[in-house]
Amino acid sequence: KIIVVDNNSVPESRKKLEEYEKMLGEKVKVLYFDENYGSAGGFKRGLEIAYNDPECDFIWLLDDDNKPLPNSLKNLINFFYSLKIENKEEKIALLSYRKNQISIYQIEEIIKQPKLILKVENSFLNFHVKKIHNKVFRYLRRNIVKEGNLNIDQKTVKLTTATYGGLFVHKNILKKIGFPNEDFYLYVDDTEWTYRITKNGGSIYLVLDSIVEDLEPSWDKDAQKKSGIYSISKGEPHRIYYIVRNSVFFEVNNFVRKKWIYFLNIMVYLFLTLLFGNRNLKIIIKAIKDGYKGRLGKLDL
Repeated sequence: KIIVVDNNSVPESRKKLEEYEKMLGEKVKVLYFDENYGSAGGFKRGLEIAYNDPECDFIWLLDDDNKPLPNSLKNLINFFYSLKIENKEEKIALLSYRKNQISIYQIEEIIKQPKLILKVENSFLNFHVKKIHNKVFRYLRRNIVKEGNLNIDQKTVKLTTATYGGLFVHKNILKKIGFPNEDFYLYVDDTEWTYRITKNGGSIYLVLDSIVEDLEPSWDKDAQKKSGIYSISKGEPHRIYYIVRNSVFFEVNNFVRKKWIYFLNIMVYLFLTLLFGNRNLKIIIKAIKDGYKGRLGKLDL
């Protein structure tokens, strides 16, 4: 069964979805919304329908621009059943490999350091003063060395968090972690939601032979290639606001152990964004304040 969340799409998209519903019958269920509930609200509502379907065992989440390659779903199912873990239905999540989301270099780093947590303690938006040299090295490597194909022996890599797109779970895991937090509205909601898995002693496996292609480049990844290290500050104001605000809220509640180091990282980051001619400093500062004080929800920006 396929559940499609129409998060207040344009009339052309809605018309096409109605045609698919008529053609495919009960195989497809479309949730039509006249308001955009953001990624958190959209995925939450879709997950609730799947969870309450008595015929549902597994759920595979895909973004609107995700194209699964042949055998990508089959390889996820096979790997799940091969795991010899007690109560794995409530502990394990799998993730399809999307090259645009996780680079070969990141995978190589995780393999070298299996316990690597992708978010460093006390870092702000993945920025930490002690890691500046790493940022510079990655930027130079990404722009000078052409990224090749993945060539490693391992079939899986453990992650700390995951994206919605490509995530595969047994529906029983929702009993443990609940549903995405709608107050995030956009951005970091998938990070916060999937972090609940590892925080509760579960595991997330990136399955490298389950491949999903992104048909459109993510705006922040595209900006990163053009603008470099401080790309998040280069987008549209509403995107910047939600990413920064939600990241701060998530960081403060999970990864900040020494506030003075965290605020030092914020100050250095703001100085560098100003140095690089960023015009969105005002909205970044507002987002930091709101995130720190826990002012979440959808705002009229």
